[in-house]
Amino acid sequence: MSILKCEMCGGTVVLEENGSVAVCEYCGTRKTIKQPEKPAGDTINKTHKEEKNNSQADAFYIENERRKTEEANARAQQARLEAEAQRLERERLSEKKRLKRKERSKILKKKILTIFLAIVAISALGFLTVTVIIPSVKYNSAVKAVEAKNYEEAYITFKSLYKFKDSQVKAEAIIKEHPEVAQIGDIIYLGAYEQDNNFSNGKEEIEWKVLDKDANGKMLIVSRYAIDCGNYHSSPKQITWEDSDIRKWLNNDFIATAFSSKEKSYLQTSTIDNSGNPDYKINGGNNTKDRVFLLSIDEAKRYLPKTVDRICIATKYAQTKGSELDSITRACRWWLRSPGSTLYSASSVKIDGFILQLGTPVSIDISFIRPAMWIEIK
Repeated sequence: MSILKCEMCGGTVVLEENGSVAVCEYCGTRKTIKQPEKPAGDTINKTHKEEKNNSQADAFYIENERRKTEEANARAQQARLEAEAQRLERERLSEKKRLKRKERSKILKKKILTIFLAIVAISALGFLTVTVIIPSVKYNSAVKAVEAKNYEEAYITFKSLYKFKDSQVKAEAIIKEHPEVAQIGDIIYLGAYEQDNNFSNGKEEIEWKVLDKDANGKMLIVSRYAIDCGNYHSSPKQITWEDSDIRKWLNNDFIATAFSSKEKSYLQTSTIDNSGNPDYKINGGNNTKDRVFLLSIDEAKRYLPKTVDRICIATKYAQTKGSELDSITRACRWWLRSPGSTLYSASSVKIDGFILQLGTPVSIDISFIRPAMWIEIK
């Protein structure tokens, strides 16, 4: 409350609460008091206060934003740290798995190497057993068989050893000295006949291929090479094996020329089946008893089943007497005893090994001679 002096009595004037009316305490004079204008400084102060408040608000906002930024950065940093931790954990797990795989691979390789070395060792032992130990045992048993004069056992054993030591040399020596030990498919030597066309050096041993062998040791053999060339019969007429000139020559002149007295004793007189031509139904005539003969169509197919088995090379001597030869291999056509499509012809085996059942005229001498016989060497 403000205290003023009354203009009338000089008493004390008291301003009412609102400050717009003054009342004298002595005379009661009332007077309106004009409120003074607030100085400009108040406005300035107010402006300063407002600016201060605004500044504080800005500062608060800025600080708030800063805190938000820091919090965001902190969260981002935390996220990065977590992501890095997760990455490191993944790498750790991946490395752990890699190490496990590496360890497993190492163990597997070790096992494989162990197995491989075991296989190599077993193979080496097996190879050694098959190529050295067993052959050595067999070789020694064959040597003992020779000493015991069990030549067939010794021959079969030596032959089975193939190139072990001198097994083949020993096998050849046995079969040459003891042809009775021969097995089907083997080559034996029996008799002699001119073959190299050099008469000054004498006759050469005849090589025979074993076609069959029975339980008693009898063997069916056929000459490995065609040893001569000639006609089936000297004149063009109907003829069977029984009456043919080639049969007479084989069982007389050939035997006399090719075999010694001892060798002749090996030749067996056999009943020869003269069945006819199966394709052309031509009768082959009576069965005969012969020591030497030609193979029939059926025998050629049975004992020489492949065409390559039937291809035959002629000796140099035989080549000088024949003309139907392969220009390169010198393979030849050779007679069979079976008739051809008529009794004017006889079947033969062609140069390429195919059987010509149509036949070749009996009086033509372009076909070669390949003798066959049953023998028993005692």
